[in-house]
Amino acid sequence: MNKRPVRVTLARESELVTRGFNALMAPYADRVAVLPAHGGTPAEGVDLTLFDSLADIQVLPGVLGDPVPHDGRLVTWTWNARPDLTEMALGSGACGVLSKALPGEVLVRALEAIHHGRVVVDLGEGHTSPRRQRPDPLTPREADVIAMITSGLDNQSIADTACISINSVKSYIRSAYRKMGVTSRSQAVLWGVRHGYLGPARMRDDSGTLSA
Repeated sequence: MNKRPVRVTLARESELVTRGFNALMAPYADRVAVLPAHGGTPAEGVDLTLFDSLADIQVLPGVLGDPVPHDGRLVTWTWNARPDLTEMALGSGACGVLSKALPGEVLVRALEAIHHGRVVVDLGEGHTSPRRQRPDPLTPREADVIAMITSGLDNQSIADTACISINSVKSYIRSAYRKMGVTSRSQAVLWGVRHGYLGPARMRDDSGTLSA
């Protein structure tokens, strides 16, 4: 049975941006269905609503605008893709933060991953943040696993990438979570962003190839 496309809509975007997004997604119509947002009002009955919650924020602390009514999961899709603002977006309920500079294939993979329940951060090329000193540092293997979680990989993809068993992945996650003081994957992503474990998302495509 063929999978249906992920249903996506934009919120409060200009006509120019909307046309650009539609053109970007057109080659992937079998994977992403764009539902029209008339007058900037997001369509109903969708899986993901893309909204630029960071558009007018230049310095921290900043104040996000009014929440946008939406169906499905909320994704921050923005030109203002900066590591220091990512935590704000995720903390306000976004399930992912994606740069508007991402190419179509990368954006589609990220949208599919978010639809399947992952928290994905991809700020595009050149947006990484230096790791800070931590009072209770992770081991190198724990650090690698948390970096991959922050980049949107699921446990099986982490196991395949690191060439370790799925049970080992779970063990590293449990020990890392104790040191980090978190209890959920979304909290781990926030911690990873805050502590510099942020890089372009890497996810498996349908052929099984791991892509940046």
